Amino acid sequence: MSRSTVSRRVSEFVGVALFAAALIWIVSLASYEPADPVWFFSSGSHSAPANFAGRVGAFLAELSFQLFGYASYLIPAVFVIIGWNFFWCRTLDAAGTKATGAGLLLASISTFLSLVFGTLEVSGKSFRAGGYAGEFLAKEMSEYLARTGSLIVLLTLIFLAIILSTQFSFGRFFAVMLAAVKDGSVRGIDAFHEWREERRREKSTPPRSPSHRPRNRAGSAWTRRRRRCRRRRRCSAA
Repeated sequence: MSRSTVSRRVSEFVGVALFAAALIWIVSLASYEPADPVWFFSSGSHSAPANFAGRVGAFLAELSFQLFGYASYLIPAVFVIIGWNFFWCRTLDAAGTKATGAGLLLASISTFLSLVFGTLEVSGKSFRAGGYAGEFLAKEMSEYLARTGSLIVLLTLIFLAIILSTQFSFGRFFAVMLAAVKDGSVRGIDAFHEWREERRREKSTPPRSPSHRPRNRAGSAWTRRRRRCRRRRRCSAA
């Protein structure tokens, strides 16, 4: 087996492993239960956790939510993207820039959630919407920029993080949207004009009365011949 084939097999194996890790992480976050016994977070309880991924899933969910809150759902999404590139043996262009953008996006969304929602009540237990990291950053930003200024800066950072971590272009997106709206508007206006022209033609053309309908000459001639034949028969019989 050649070296390139082995490298490809290893890359595919890593991709599948990352897909599996992302799936377990998503299941752990989706089935999170605050009352589950978790390593290093709760002690004295030996009952089975309600998390669908067992004790490992309960630990992953608790650790993720404690650190980043609901922004933790970005972590398995990153795993899926990396696993996809590994599986198809693709190299990430500007990997450092994209990693920086992903980290900035995670921190910005976590801070945004903490600033907007603060602490929520989940199953009778207080839950930080942005985790400890988001709460700390939100507190520091609010001290210098207040709530409104912090929200403006965070929204700007979120857009910049999306541009850095992906190949998404907001300028190209808005250009495509405007072109689609313009095309749809032109088609709608053309269809409306055609409908109006058709209505005008229907109104300008007077309806034909039954008296003006063309008669079936062939049918009337055949009827006259039949009547003549009947008359001849009567005359011959008389």
